Amino acid sequence: MKPSEISQVDLAIIGGGINGAGLAAQAAQAGLSVALFEKGDYASGTSSKSTKLIHGGIRYLEQARFSLVFEALHERRRLIELAPHLAHPIPFLLPSYQGDKRPGWMLRIGLWLYDFLAGTQNIAKHRWFSPAEALKIAPNLKAEGLTGCGLYYDAQVNDARLVLENILAAEKAGAHCFNYCRVVQIDKDASQVRVFFHDDRSNEGGVVTASCLVNASGPWANETAKLLSGDALKLVRPTRGTHIVVNQVLPTHAVLVTTQKDNRIIFIIPWRGYSLVGTTDLDDPENPDRVKPTEEEVQYLLTEAARVFPGSSWKRSGVLSAFAGLRPLAWSDGGHASSVSREDRILRSGNMLTIVGGKLTTYHAMAGKALGKVLNILGKNTGPKSFQPLPGTPPVPWDLFLKKESSRLAARHGVTETQAAHLVGLYGQRTSEIFELLEQDPSLREPLHPERPEILAQVFFAVKNELALHLEDVMLRRMEIGYSPQRWGSASDKVSKLMAELLGWDENVRQKELERYKQLLHPLP
Repeated sequence: MKPSEISQVDLAIIGGGINGAGLAAQAAQAGLSVALFEKGDYASGTSSKSTKLIHGGIRYLEQARFSLVFEALHERRRLIELAPHLAHPIPFLLPSYQGDKRPGWMLRIGLWLYDFLAGTQNIAKHRWFSPAEALKIAPNLKAEGLTGCGLYYDAQVNDARLVLENILAAEKAGAHCFNYCRVVQIDKDASQVRVFFHDDRSNEGGVVTASCLVNASGPWANETAKLLSGDALKLVRPTRGTHIVVNQVLPTHAVLVTTQKDNRIIFIIPWRGYSLVGTTDLDDPENPDRVKPTEEEVQYLLTEAARVFPGSSWKRSGVLSAFAGLRPLAWSDGGHASSVSREDRILRSGNMLTIVGGKLTTYHAMAGKALGKVLNILGKNTGPKSFQPLPGTPPVPWDLFLKKESSRLAARHGVTETQAAHLVGLYGQRTSEIFELLEQDPSLREPLHPERPEILAQVFFAVKNELALHLEDVMLRRMEIGYSPQRWGSASDKVSKLMAELLGWDENVRQKELERYKQLLHPLP
């Protein structure tokens, strides 16, 4: 359905990141008519630029934000069950060194408290290792001055696909979701809101009338509110987080590092066969559309990571890729960006709500809170008794499903078990739809790159079933190749040629798509 074919809804949502997508899914499942507008691609902003973690936020313990950690730890368990194909437990090492501002005894108390707050929802109890035991797990960890090392568990997530599956769940429940559809004007009165939009795909405009409007545009929340009031409001305080991707440092464990420069925490995490290092935390009042990693941030992450893994190569030339996003934190004056609360807030002005703050981990709970306020505005008291699982959630335990489905699909369709496991890990129970394409067209079995598990069928599926419209949508968010060393060249050429066939691009448009995608890569190829 085109945006112009929608005229009246109960709820209009601006923003197709995790908060907007999560609310759209829950609201549609509650029986509300919903229209969601995203000016770019789903998860193209903050929601695909995270540290890819579902975690309680162990650092918030020393800030005494126990309620935030408690909620996040319990939501962590919910997400592992809600999307086991996208969120997986991962062990974390927490090394303690002589002279650290957080000594070993403090870390051990923190780990005990982390377990206590998780309660029955805990993944596993923490352990404390001697230096010798820690070095058996991570031989390349800095040995000099090591006094001990904690081990605890959090979870890792595919953030972009978590957003996408919420969008797909929303549409399955009857919501109308539109990417590349910009809201250009908002008018409201006591009973309704009129949302004027421009559909970039058709180059047409339109208007939808809603009984309630939710501004879930994240770092763009101030600008979105300006469409209504004409004034630049201070609703969010955007802080920039930069990450770098380097050759793999440790294959099985993530590492939490206390920085020497500013006593912050960064993570070194195994990710897609490489290591993800991040993040920074700096105020960024500039245009959210232009957020990019800075050279200073890249060097900061390299320097701090090298302190804990001195034997690894931490040269600037070793940075395979980098990305930056903005956290839409609730506005506060003064203080360092790292001290700003991550707790969510839902601000109300008549029949309009604005979601600010929050964490990826707690998106489901935040969507539930927002839905409660929406129902109150609409004068409705009932929501769904239980929310539906995401489209890819398998009906059986994840480990069993992954093993059996990977073996079955590899044997039946002539792909390697590595390729099959990769696909099952992305699509869950929707993987069978990918392999249906292979039965119809065996040429779609072709790998995008000989060193990568992605195949052409994923490109076809992204365009036909996952709302992808541009090359960047497929390379950076629908698949896992966009931040790898193989993100440019033959892979992007193959993807762009197939997308040109499916979407009717001529060669001029295809070249523009390649250039547009190239400009998003850091460092440039």
